[in-house]
Amino acid sequence: MTLYQRIGALFTVAAALSGCTGNPVYTAKETFTADKDLTNDRMSRAIVTSLIEREWTVQSAQPGLIKAAITVRGDHHAEIDIPYTSNSFEIDYRDSRGLNYKDGLIHGTYNRWISYLRDDVIQQLATDPDRDQLVALQNAYEPTFQNFREGVKRATEIGLLDGSVKFYLAGEALPANVSKLNTVSSSRITQNEEVSDEDACFRALQSTLATLQSKAKKAGANAVINIAAAGKRDLSSDSRSYQCLPKVEVSGVALRGELVRVE
Repeated sequence: MTLYQRIGALFTVAAALSGCTGNPVYTAKETFTADKDLTNDRMSRAIVTSLIEREWTVQSAQPGLIKAAITVRGDHHAEIDIPYTSNSFEIDYRDSRGLNYKDGLIHGTYNRWISYLRDDVIQQLATDPDRDQLVALQNAYEPTFQNFREGVKRATEIGLLDGSVKFYLAGEALPANVSKLNTVSSSRITQNEEVSDEDACFRALQSTLATLQSKAKKAGANAVINIAAAGKRDLSSDSRSYQCLPKVEVSGVALRGELVRVE
């Protein structure tokens, strides 16, 4: 490459970089019509689920406002606020590092992150969050077992569980007075991209628990008891751990339990 060619190449790269760093900050805003029959719980769940799948860290989840942050390769960091109602959400810029923010302009990477997140939330809202997702048990690797209480704790911390429904594995001590309503099941899967099998399994559990909580609320229950892994032909119970089915691309958790009203 000649000297002039090298100089030209440098100008080209500089121009490309300047184009990436001079974009107005993108604020995603979406409002949905009343016939969508959305609720605050469903909106919150869609937002939190999308954040998790996009590798954002949920910093806090309060009614009407979710705060999150992401750090990529240690150098690029962004923080956002997501105010929401039962029929709307907005993704607002809060802070950043390594993304060249100045006077309302920012590197184009940030805007792509927000665009992807917006699309994921809309996709989550377009599907029934309580619909079971079939897990191909026969093609799964050897099941793994992980701490159930840790999974409940994580799901509560990120706002997928609100504490209104308690969960008890089969074999755990139960409250004294319970009124049984009916049997319930839930199976959910999560993508394994760029996460460990353990984290993928916790994500699948969190989504499964959120579905059980939703079904319990609809039935007027405040607890799910005798929770066990639901296989194709049998149940597998453990008083401390839940069973996860890891595969190459996805991991799945399938649970069955009894809805009860604790007096």
